[in-house]
Amino acid sequence: MGTSARRRIGIVTDEASNIAEDFAQKHDIEIVKYPVWFPDEDEEIKDTKALYQRMREIKKTATTSAPPPLRFKKAYKRSLEKFDKVLAILLFKGWSGTFDSATQARNQMPAEEQERIEIFDTHLASVAEGLVVWKAQELINEGKGLAEILEILEEFRNSVRLFGIIEDLTWLVQGGRLRQPWATPALLLQKAGVRPAIGIVGGQIKTTGLKFSGKDRISVILKELKKVSRKGKLRIAVAHADLPQESISRLKQGIGDLNAELLFVSQLTALVGSNTGPGTILVAYYY
Repeated sequence: MGTSARRRIGIVTDEASNIAEDFAQKHDIEIVKYPVWFPDEDEEIKDTKALYQRMREIKKTATTSAPPPLRFKKAYKRSLEKFDKVLAILLFKGWSGTFDSATQARNQMPAEEQERIEIFDTHLASVAEGLVVWKAQELINEGKGLAEILEILEEFRNSVRLFGIIEDLTWLVQGGRLRQPWATPALLLQKAGVRPAIGIVGGQIKTTGLKFSGKDRISVILKELKKVSRKGKLRIAVAHADLPQESISRLKQGIGDLNAELLFVSQLTALVGSNTGPGTILVAYYY
């Protein structure tokens, strides 16, 4: 594609952003995938929904790693063919080697192409990171320049909030992220309907408290959204690990009843879901 035919700014992001596929396709956003596999199997898993179904079937967690630099390099190349500048929007570099991989990929490219690529650390992950991607695309659509977009995103990322609930703590135990002496009492609390709430602390997704949910986690999510919606109109994104369609419909209806704007709903990518397990729900929002 010739220089005159290229558009101004394109986006590259990692799969952890959970950005909706239709939104990515509409705006030519390149999504860099994470390698995902089960330790005793050679084949890489491509389908996230199938991953969670397989986890339920074999009762094992999957393994992920940061995308190799070559995957970012290919994404940059594709994006540079369509855009004058490329903005790579990534999850918190302290949580994964993804940021370093993206930087290595840029440094391996010709100097002229390196100058056309900007890398931005969201200090976030999952759908919270996805909201930064969404905001960046809005700013591009408004005709703002790259320097102004970066300045706005620096402030915007601090306004994004994330919370969620894990369906079954045994996945955390199995993956070694919930260990004794805390594992046994946590599993006992789960039987009583108490589950950990999760959020972003220091750029990483961690447990932030306890929620009594019984089996109705959708009601807990909607109750939390109703509480925070008192401060203003919410713009929301949701990621889930293979929730039933009925639950998704209930969640969408409840968000609509709050007069909030639901930007997108997507399958939770494996970087988080392979640890937290099927049934996990994450919600990110800003005012």
